[in-house]
Amino acid sequence: MATRRLSGGLVSMGSGFFVDMFQHRVGFVLAFSMALIGVGYLLVSVSPSYGLILAALALASAGSALWHPPALGLLARRYPERRGLFISLHRSMGNVGDLIGPLAVGALMGYVGWQWIMGGGTPVLILLAIGILVILKNVGDPKVEGLALRDSFFKQLRSMREVFKGGGMWPIFIVSSVRGMGDVGVMFTLPLYLSRSLAEGGLGKGPGGVGIHIALLAAAGIVSGPLFGVLSDRIGRKPVISLIMAVSVILPIGIALGGSGPWMTLWVALFGLFHFAVNSLTQAAAIDVAEGKGLEATFIGLMWGSNSAFGVIALLVVGILVGSLEDTAFGFSLPIETDFGWHAGFYFASSLFFAGWVISLLIPATGSKEKRAA
Repeated sequence: MATRRLSGGLVSMGSGFFVDMFQHRVGFVLAFSMALIGVGYLLVSVSPSYGLILAALALASAGSALWHPPALGLLARRYPERRGLFISLHRSMGNVGDLIGPLAVGALMGYVGWQWIMGGGTPVLILLAIGILVILKNVGDPKVEGLALRDSFFKQLRSMREVFKGGGMWPIFIVSSVRGMGDVGVMFTLPLYLSRSLAEGGLGKGPGGVGIHIALLAAAGIVSGPLFGVLSDRIGRKPVISLIMAVSVILPIGIALGGSGPWMTLWVALFGLFHFAVNSLTQAAAIDVAEGKGLEATFIGLMWGSNSAFGVIALLVVGILVGSLEDTAFGFSLPIETDFGWHAGFYFASSLFFAGWVISLLIPATGSKEKRAA
């Protein structure tokens, strides 16, 4: 997971800037991204060693990361007055895949090996890449060449510095990073907690049960994400982001304390209502702050890269917390096996959401009709 996030983050941070420079190549970049994902996962499926699997996984993750700056930048340019809605819709459609994927994989694992699952989607992805190249070949701005291209490079650098000097971008980035760390903590902890908990009466759920719960994280967001996006377009990004961060503080705690029955499942579903919503809104807020600079893909890339870097930190911290506390509490060995270590991952996420809520109060007011008119 850390390898995926690190490789994806590096690609995101660099690619967004150049996508804005070569807007006439947006369709090609999107098609290349889709093809690279397919090739990467095919290589994962045939790799004979762990080291080669990591290398192939880095390639596939780079393809995924390459998608978001041009895709979200294109939507932000095309629909400036409904930016929150369309960026959230993009995430919502991703949630459709996140819903179907775990259910399908959970079912298939009983019949075929993981290699067939990882490589089986490659032909579909290649066909999608060809379709994207044909459909989107003419999107983007006119081609820039020669001295104009060089001037565009330095102009973008100056514009980036100006936006960051304004100060409003920093709390947006921090909230996005903190939220991403908390989300990663939950996503890392939950499937292992469901499948490997060893406490008396513990969860011990099989692939199907784990798949259902992971799918719940995505299912609710299919509808709630766009609704939050519409609301942010009407009343502004800041109040919606702050509300989601405040509510999210209690949700991981509910998962930890919900036991192994329907209450825990309900808390997972409730978390799914707010999962990923903040990232879509902070992306829209960042583009609002940089309005008119032609830096949509740049800031999407920087935000994804920043989130990935902090996500790596979150993965390592949660792994250390869970590993060191799984059978101990505050350094003392416990007479029975408990879920204490797994719960630490959820409490870590909750504390991050609280910090993010505090910082969200510093986000500049953007996104509402009144602010756009001003």
